[in-house]
Amino acid sequence: MTPNPTLHASRLAGAVWGHLVGDAVGVPYEFGPARAAESVVFGATGGPWNQPAGTWSDDGALMLALIDSLVGGGRGTLDQPVLDVEDQGRRALGWRRDGAYAPGRVVFDIGNATRVALHALEAGAPALDAGPTDERACGNGSLMRILPIGLVGPAWSPRERVVAAHAASRVTHGHPRCQVACAVYVLIVAALVGGMEPAAALAWAFAESGRLYEEERGYEEHAAALEELRAYPERTGSGYVLNAFWSAWDAFASADSYADTIRRAVAYGHDTDTTAAIAGGMAGTSFGWEAIPRDWLRGMRGKEIAQPLVDTLVEGAGCRTSTFSPLRLDELPLGGTSVAGSGRVAMTFLPGKKRDGCSGLHWRDLDLDHARLADAGVDALLLLNEDEELVRALVADLPEVFAAGGKPELIRFPIPDPHVPDDLGAYRACVRDVADRVRAGQFVVIACRGGIDRTGMTAACLLREAGLAFGPAIARVQAARPHTITIGAQQAIVRDW
Repeated sequence: MTPNPTLHASRLAGAVWGHLVGDAVGVPYEFGPARAAESVVFGATGGPWNQPAGTWSDDGALMLALIDSLVGGGRGTLDQPVLDVEDQGRRALGWRRDGAYAPGRVVFDIGNATRVALHALEAGAPALDAGPTDERACGNGSLMRILPIGLVGPAWSPRERVVAAHAASRVTHGHPRCQVACAVYVLIVAALVGGMEPAAALAWAFAESGRLYEEERGYEEHAAALEELRAYPERTGSGYVLNAFWSAWDAFASADSYADTIRRAVAYGHDTDTTAAIAGGMAGTSFGWEAIPRDWLRGMRGKEIAQPLVDTLVEGAGCRTSTFSPLRLDELPLGGTSVAGSGRVAMTFLPGKKRDGCSGLHWRDLDLDHARLADAGVDALLLLNEDEELVRALVADLPEVFAAGGKPELIRFPIPDPHVPDDLGAYRACVRDVADRVRAGQFVVIACRGGIDRTGMTAACLLREAGLAFGPAIARVQAARPHTITIGAQQAIVRDW
């Protein structure tokens, strides 16, 4: 069952970023010994690759390459992804050759089976035959990147998803154990996207894959591999695909939060980045994007690579994003007022908002919206939201983001939604300050949750302060941003200015 769009968006974004953040947390600990989970931190450096903090590895890069192949560049959509293993192979080669999908285009940590497969692809082998199939090629290199097959195609049947996982795995890992681990994993992820509890998702994934292997001919080796997976006892965080699956699963299933999942996954030691990436994909899906610690997300490199792909998935779920629906600035005509010919004024809605919107469902990125304001030359943002609204819209960190980012300056004047200011004297002083800023040549943007009533009231009061009569002030605001100032008490504030 597909969840409502904003919950769906949270799970999709949580899955992708959960995978990437888990990968990045694990990178500096890779090949190390087991450790206490409490000792695992985001932002560690050093390790075998000496990468900057917040850097994902081949796990994250090849996972993003698979998203791009399925839905990127107009090739497919969330509902109708394009499964093209030849394209998947080309994108994997683009990563190896040019650093595509990697922060700073730095490539490191290529697994043995993946290296063999990429050489085969370069030599012209069909993608379905590129992945080695021998017993020594049962690493976790396809499991680490298979997550997107569980996120796309909400109408796919379990059989279609299993077949897709097999095909995508074979590009680098052709052994039935690898194919089966990928198949069970993507079924788990698809169940988590739909809201199934983890234990039920695991049982369902085994049951559905087992049904296919039993009922259709040609899956005898897969059926045997499924039983091997079901019975496999070790959880040590190794690179062996069956061990990696269960290590990641136990880290996720035993945790009570996203962060706890990642710490438990890395605590195994050994192939820490991959265990944490696999576990992080499940945890991000189940707990949602909002469960990933903000400082971990803010510390990630490569956001310019990942965010457009995340937003491609989220747009497919029915939410507007900052990538495809940039923050709209509705400019207010100032002709005939005392601030004409000086600065500028515009109206908009709450930057970065999620789960909230009068003009539709939004799942926006605060950094991109902040950059949009800065790029437009905005000097100051007058924000009319109360703190609790920022929490509900998942942008509680907005003041910190604006404080760290320089312009625009953030001006706060909270007004309860959908009401009028409690302190009219302080409100008048705020509006007069904005008018003075505009007279001084500044570009000021006014915003509330939807950019409708509180924003419209304040914009109209600004025009009244600049000399317009009540009727023309209301008309100008409504012409610039339709459906504003619909509440009588707010209109009265403008009339009595």
